[in-house]
Amino acid sequence: MTEQEVPTTVAQRIIIRFLANEGVKPTEILTRLQAQFRDGTLSRTQVFDWAKKFRSGRDDVENESHERRSRSSVTDENILAVRELVQDDRRLTVVEISSKVGISIGSAHTILSEYLGYHKAAYSSLNPR
Repeated sequence: MTEQEVPTTVAQRIIIRFLANEGVKPTEILTRLQAQFRDGTLSRTQVFDWAKKFRSGRDDVENESHERRSRSSVTDENILAVRELVQDDRRLTVVEISSKVGISIGSAHTILSEYLGYHKAAYSSLNPR
């Protein structure tokens, strides 16, 4: 049987789970972890949060996976809205477009350049040329 390396954060969570299930208070758990892991100890907040989770019935010591947010601003509706705004007034700046459509400046620029094929657009109405 080969020995598998366990990350220190996971090892600490295993200890927290064990001690929390034994009824040990979070402050005592933190003290024990600091004696064992020294500078590599989880923060006080993390120890208290994990102890609370384990007392509430959680068994898993791994982090829950969390997906990155989808690019919700670059949608067909927003592309159409940007296209209509530009067709109505080609002098609109990226800042003005983003505020009228309700998307970020970066998303407005992405729609203009990558989806609509526009190559020149003003980035700010604050510094007119």
